[in-house]
Amino acid sequence: MNRIPFDPYDFFGYLASGLLVVVGMDRVFGFPQIIGEDLKTVDMALLLLVVYIAGQLVATPAKALLEDFVVEKLLGRPNVNLFRKKRPWIRRLLFPGFYRPLPEAIRVKVLAKAEGEGVSGTGEGLFLHVRYDARMVGNEKLMARLDGFLNKYGFSRNLAFTSGLVAVALLTKYRFTPDPEFLRYGWTALVGAVLLFYRYLKFFRQYSYEMFNTYAGLRSPEATSLKG
Repeated sequence: MNRIPFDPYDFFGYLASGLLVVVGMDRVFGFPQIIGEDLKTVDMALLLLVVYIAGQLVATPAKALLEDFVVEKLLGRPNVNLFRKKRPWIRRLLFPGFYRPLPEAIRVKVLAKAEGEGVSGTGEGLFLHVRYDARMVGNEKLMARLDGFLNKYGFSRNLAFTSGLVAVALLTKYRFTPDPEFLRYGWTALVGAVLLFYRYLKFFRQYSYEMFNTYAGLRSPEATSLKG
């Protein structure tokens, strides 16, 4: 009965971005009026519901645009970039941390271990093999760390998308209603969107980085049985 009805991803992934959507609508369209209002208990409960729904709604286009298009189609996923021997120099200059590979010794160990288990090459196949290895899934400390990175990159991705959306709306509003407030808030939201996108890339990469490093240190089943 005392359990909060939201898990960490609800807050990190949905509530924060949903609140920004609602605040942006208040500034641009004048509804729902929440800023500076004395909201009652029922109003607060309704607002929380609306914020949560708004966060759920923007999560889908946020993933579609930033993860499935920008990252997968243009930048490359971390499970590919971590094993690159040659990095694209323009993208590397723009996103240096995102294109930093695993140490060579770790790369060799991961690929050799996976090949010994029937998986060759890099990409989604390697990622899924490592992520759902029974030894990885059974590592509670690792799973907790990965969940933390998932919460953080989900938060940053959704909020980056929402900030960009709000920025476009505010700057468009400024063209038709030249109020300096719209210009200031619009540029602030745009800068926030860019910075949050960089944070998203950081945590998205760190998820795979942590996972592959842990996998590289696992003992093979044969070695474990011989030792026993």
